[in-house]
Amino acid sequence: MLLAVYNALISVLWPLLYLYPPFRGTIRARLGHFELGSYDPAAPGLKVLVNAVSAGEVVAISSFIRELKRRRPDCQVVLLTTTDSGQEMARQKLADAVSLACYFPLADLPFVVKRYLDKLRPELYISCESELWPNIQSQCRRRGIPVALVNARLYLHNKTGLRGAVVRGLYQLCDLIVCQDEDQRGNFLKFGLPDQVLAVSGNTKFDFEVEAWDEWRLAQWRELFALDPQQPVLVAGSTHPGEEALIFSAVQELRGRGMHLQLVLAPRHIERISEVQQSALQAGFRPRLLSQLQAPEEHHASLGAHHRHDLVLVDRYGVLLDCYRLADLVLMGGTFHPKVGGHNILEATILGKPVLAGPHVYSILAQTAMLERAEALLRADCDISSADGPAALASALQTPLQHPARSAELGERARKLTLANQGSAKRAVDAVLKLIR
Repeated sequence: MLLAVYNALISVLWPLLYLYPPFRGTIRARLGHFELGSYDPAAPGLKVLVNAVSAGEVVAISSFIRELKRRRPDCQVVLLTTTDSGQEMARQKLADAVSLACYFPLADLPFVVKRYLDKLRPELYISCESELWPNIQSQCRRRGIPVALVNARLYLHNKTGLRGAVVRGLYQLCDLIVCQDEDQRGNFLKFGLPDQVLAVSGNTKFDFEVEAWDEWRLAQWRELFALDPQQPVLVAGSTHPGEEALIFSAVQELRGRGMHLQLVLAPRHIERISEVQQSALQAGFRPRLLSQLQAPEEHHASLGAHHRHDLVLVDRYGVLLDCYRLADLVLMGGTFHPKVGGHNILEATILGKPVLAGPHVYSILAQTAMLERAEALLRADCDISSADGPAALASALQTPLQHPARSAELGERARKLTLANQGSAKRAVDAVLKLIR
């Protein structure tokens, strides 16, 4: 009954997606009209359909996909993403591991889902974290295609009444739920999921690979960004509306106190870059876009071009981790916005960078709790709605920036803890291969 109501609503409302800017130009592909490229549904071997959403989910699932390919070389992987940033990240991180990267079926429409499944003929469907879609899951169930949820998390707030019943029904369409940790497994049991469909792997976000940089390459990037080695560098990653203004005001507050730190800021969605740039100008900054800076190998032709800016805005996907390499302190975006709850904090901690998070971390609760138990995370008690937010954030930033040795020790604790929790991708693949056997 609920599925019928859902389908009736999206069948009427889906044309409104034409009005949604990120979907423009991709509607035809999302309706299932795309080329298969190197993917061959008739070829022997395992065919897997993996559903990620955006860039963060692609990063989270990449270690799982690589481990699956290592264990099953005959495997062909199709990676679905909802956003353009997810497509870009798939091209950068997984071009050699996936046979096809395409957009997720438009609004999970029944006839589009059927077209996808008929065209791709997968033998396994995998989604990650909390991505649940009624039509693709129910269609897989009808066709006998196993459904697995990897790196799964479930928070029980707002999971009561009708909402709880709907979400529970979607989880019941999963043949396997591979949880991030034992606490999450406990949440699924409390929610009424049977123990036999649950497994625990750890968080696959711990397992991403980091390219080693030598001092020469790091120096080239510092030169590109025109960073003064005598001044601390703050990198704010994955920021949302309201957070940029808070950060700009806090940095200006610190400069008023005599601390001339350098700022690199990467909004979560680069389509907002003009808006963020305007906000920076209004706050008194002289911003430059990363795309406007010279490539490191061409840099020596005009060294004088860099002294005019005092803020770098990152307008490219796939470079946030490399920007973190430049940081003396990382500020975690999304944690100062009550409706976001944070983003992947581990890209910074694996580099040994001290991280400052705001009060809203419900989307990364397990990661932050683990780090806080080891005293390996800094916190600020203010958000975008705080009346004294800029002054409070400035004070939270000032202490670690004024004590770099102590901050470096905190970052090193975070790095060791991150490395100690790797291996989850192997355990998740073990569970999935057991399911299909």
